[in-house]
Order: sequence, then structure tokens, then C-alpha cells
Amino acid sequence: MHSYRTHVYDLYVTAVGRAASVAVAYAGCQQHDPKSEEFQDALTDLNALRGELERAVDSLDHAFPNDVEWLNGVKSHIAWGGYWIDKRHNLRGWGNDPETIVKHDLPAAMAAFNTWYETASQIDGDYAERLREFRSSTQINSANREAWAIFKTQATQLFDLPDDLDGHKLVDRLFGDEQPAASTLTAKERQGYRKLMKGLYTLYRNPVSHNDSDPNPAATDAVTTLIGICLARIAPTEN
Repeated sequence: MHSYRTHVYDLYVTAVGRAASVAVAYAGCQQHDPKSEEFQDALTDLNALRGELERAVDSLDHAFPNDVEWLNGVKSHIAWGGYWIDKRHNLRGWGNDPETIVKHDLPAAMAAFNTWYETASQIDGDYAERLREFRSSTQINSANREAWAIFKTQATQLFDLPDDLDGHKLVDRLFGDEQPAASTLTAKERQGYRKLMKGLYTLYRNPVSHNDSDPNPAATDAVTTLIGICLARIAPTEN
């Protein structure tokens, strides 16, 4: 199962591939005499590729957050190319637009999406950075173990709890009914986090700690993300 971010990235890669094909075909068109039959054939092929790029960008735009106009520049450049191909039957006015789409427009849109995603996700920043190396090198079990170690260490340090407090006892101390450490959360929020974290400890922390098992990559992504969200939520600076 793809995460939302992975889905957007896959669409982005497809759009970049289509844009690169357009840029190559565009350069090829310019090698022909505009009055030649070869040029008209190349122009037809280029317009077909431009249509594929337009559809790929539309799919990417559909997956982006609502009311965001990051791809307006790309769409404008694609439409301008269509005007010159369909209406003028030449490329004199398209200029450097195909190259600009590949090198600037699409990367800038994806960079803006990444910034939005990081801001909207509200995952503990230090936690995410410490797990980045494990995820990038496909050390899935190590990422899972490190996630739980970070959660235990940061939670105990945040609330000045005993260093040896861990597992369900730590969760009870953080989110329990009597003098909870995460006291800024509402009773319902504490109850929810208490059940969630106890379930994650039972299903995904303890088995990995006590057994040499093959990890489920999708489950690990989900669990480590939830841990990061929990850390961000309980941190005093986030409340």
C-alpha cells in the first residue's frame, strides 16, 4: 500500500519522465527544416508527447493539496506549446519552455509540496531526522528499534521520569488517569494515546525486541510515523 507522499512522488516521477521526453523531442524538431515533411511528422509526435505530459501533470495536480497553485507555471508552459503546435504549426514561440518545465517548474512544485507536507505532518523533527539514515539504507528493523528507543528516551526526558521506565508502564505514566505526565492533553486524548501506544508496544515493539523476525515495511512506516506524531503531540513546545 502506498502512502500519500509516495503516491505523489510516483506521479511526480512520471511527470518528469514525460517532460524529459518532450524536451528531447522538441530538440529533435528543431533539427529539421520547418517547411519539410520531416518537421511536420516530428511536430505531430511532439504534440502527442505534450498531451501525455499534460495528462501526467493533471494527475499530479489532482493529488496535490486543494487550493494550491504550484503547477500553474507548468500548465501555462504546456498550454503555450499546444498553441504554437496546433494553431501556428511551428515552435518559434515556445522558446526554452520544455527545458524550464524539467529543470525548474516541476522540481519547484515538488519542493513546495515537500515543505507543505513536513509542516502539515507535525512529526517530531529530531525524531524524523534520526530515522532518516535507517530508512534511506533500508534498515527496516533498525528503524523500528531506533524509533522505540527515541520514544522512550525523549518521553522520560521531557517529563523527568525514571530512565528505566519503559513499555506499558511508561505509557500508563504518560497517559494514565492519575497524575499523567502528559497533563496538557485532554482526558479523551490521553485515553486514545494510551490505547494506541499500548497496542503498538504489544504488536510491533515487543516482537521485534525479542525475536529476529522479518519486518513488514508498510507496517514499520506506519508505526514509526505514529510514534513521531505522538512525540510531537506530547512535547511541551507543541501544546
